[in-house]
Amino acid sequence: MSLLIALIGLIFAGRLILKNYNPQAVLFLTGIAMMTIAIFTNDAAFVDKSTGWLGFDIFEYIRNTFSHRAGGLGLKIMLIGGFAMFMSAIGASQVMVKVAAKPLMKLNSPYLMLALALILGQALSLFISSATGLGLLLMATLYPVLIRLGCSKAAVAAVLASTCAIEFGPGSGNSILAAQTAGMDITDYFVNEQLPVISMLIVIVAGIHALVQRYFDSKMAPEEQSAQLQGVIDETEADAPLYYLLLPMLPLFFMMTFSKMGVGTIRVGMDTAILLSIFIGLVCEYLRHKQAKPVFVKLQGIFNDMGKVFATVVTLIIAGQTFAMGLKSIGAIEALLNMASSAGFAASVIVLFMAVLTFSISALMGSGNAAFFSFAPMVPQIAEKIGTNVADMILPIQLSAGMGRTISPIAGVIIAVAGLSGLSPFDIVRRTVIPMLSGWLIMLAITFTRSGQFMQLLPFLIGIVALLVVITFIIKKRANPQVASEL
Repeated sequence: MSLLIALIGLIFAGRLILKNYNPQAVLFLTGIAMMTIAIFTNDAAFVDKSTGWLGFDIFEYIRNTFSHRAGGLGLKIMLIGGFAMFMSAIGASQVMVKVAAKPLMKLNSPYLMLALALILGQALSLFISSATGLGLLLMATLYPVLIRLGCSKAAVAAVLASTCAIEFGPGSGNSILAAQTAGMDITDYFVNEQLPVISMLIVIVAGIHALVQRYFDSKMAPEEQSAQLQGVIDETEADAPLYYLLLPMLPLFFMMTFSKMGVGTIRVGMDTAILLSIFIGLVCEYLRHKQAKPVFVKLQGIFNDMGKVFATVVTLIIAGQTFAMGLKSIGAIEALLNMASSAGFAASVIVLFMAVLTFSISALMGSGNAAFFSFAPMVPQIAEKIGTNVADMILPIQLSAGMGRTISPIAGVIIAVAGLSGLSPFDIVRRTVIPMLSGWLIMLAITFTRSGQFMQLLPFLIGIVALLVVITFIIKKRANPQVASEL
């Protein structure tokens, strides 16, 4: 019964979000509804110290979650958001992208440049955490160059829209939540868990992307293979000083330098590193303009942007945690684990199931955050139950969220890039599906090989590939010619 209620809750929430209902409101409503049901079905407890009535305890749980998240994880994400927008406002992000893109502009091989552009974009995502923001910056710099080299608009747009597909590093909200869930410092999680996987994965996905775009371009009519200069974005020079390209790197520099991997006697956490970087950025702005008043205005702008991040991202985390508590309170997680245990499923199968669920929901919702924030709070309990490491379990789930988002036509970065290139979001998504699905499967293989569970998982991975092939074949057979061509 608990699994049936959970399934109804998932379908209800998914349908509303697909209809463009506010995701926070949907997750809060669904979570509260399931927690209310739990009061009557299993007398669930939601807080350690009850208000005296279970009905009020639901809202006491939400209050506690707001209090806990806003001052911890929420503060980190708000500072990152405010810093990222500050870097864009003063032109530092633009200078960084411009300088980083210059070596690529000297290449004459369009598809090699496409692959390198993806690698460059993923490297820049360490410092520019917004997928949409980074995509737009690259559209303003690399897009015109790649078009003039002979790549199609759709090929370039698909690659540039994929530059934050593999989410990693201290600037990613999903990474911060994953590290906190695993009980690790974000620097340790980045260096020891993410880097060994994503360093191989990014290169592989870049190569697949280039081959896929070359194949699609070869199928275009000759007149469509022209340089397609019409509608190309004008290249604009950033007016910020050249040394500003160092400013977005400062938080990572402070965190890596003053840690156990660098100067071990001094420790600088993420919050402190970002505050130091904001201070240095404000000093640079004063030296640049020689006026204090505009600098003070920019500081207030950082606070305003932090408020926007709270309203969009932090509230989504809290809503997702409320939704997860709803699933937990009705006994769905326990029932799922018992069912998996009685069926003899290994830990790797349960992790794979959650990765598939996260990837699929991210693709449907167009948001990697909504899916991951909903499922991440469940991972420690599941890991303890099945006897596996939390970090090993949460990494493939976290990486699945960003890759699933990149095949969604309603994702913000896809819509933004499509708008600038004059294409339909579906034109871009049909070129990102193969690289993202392939990269996702390879990511699962790498992560489970590292944890020593690959052979247990191999039959299921083969089954997923076979299922994808069968679904594609059936759709192509039954669809009208125009739809089949699009697929």
